[in-house]
Amino acid sequence: MSLGTPSTVRPSPRPATVRDWRWPHLVGLAALSAYSTAIGWQAQLVSYPLFRAVAPDDFLAYHAQYNRAIPLVVVVPGFVCFLACAAFPWTRPPHVSRRLATVVAAGGVVSLVATVAWAIPRHDLLDRIGRSATVIDSLLDANLLRTLALTAGTIALLVATTRAGRRAG
Repeated sequence: MSLGTPSTVRPSPRPATVRDWRWPHLVGLAALSAYSTAIGWQAQLVSYPLFRAVAPDDFLAYHAQYNRAIPLVVVVPGFVCFLACAAFPWTRPPHVSRRLATVVAAGGVVSLVATVAWAIPRHDLLDRIGRSATVIDSLLDANLLRTLALTAGTIALLVATTRAGRRAG
């Protein structure tokens, strides 16, 4: 090759390492998913069952206060988690298997659908009619589906994070 001729040899693309943007993304998503999963289990075992302990005459005011209290703690992190998990097959580090990424994505999609199509309408119904054992049971069912899906996704993310950490070390 002469000095005046441009080289046609291109450097090979740098392989992704745990130091590129995908590593902090994986770790952050694992943490967010673990947080959302913990919130889901807390709602399943504590918050929603306690709806039954509120006096019927006080329930509408209680539920309105509950709804005002949860956006920054539950709603925003939850929806960010659902959407980020659903997108994980496209943002996953190369060393994370498609199978694990699919579990994470499925957890995000199931959680999103269970929330939008089932849990939110149950909360809206409670806002209209007040305390109802049947509606609370249905809300618990919706939350259980959401929380189990989040749990599966969180486990997959923790496995992926652990494997990635081993590769780096």
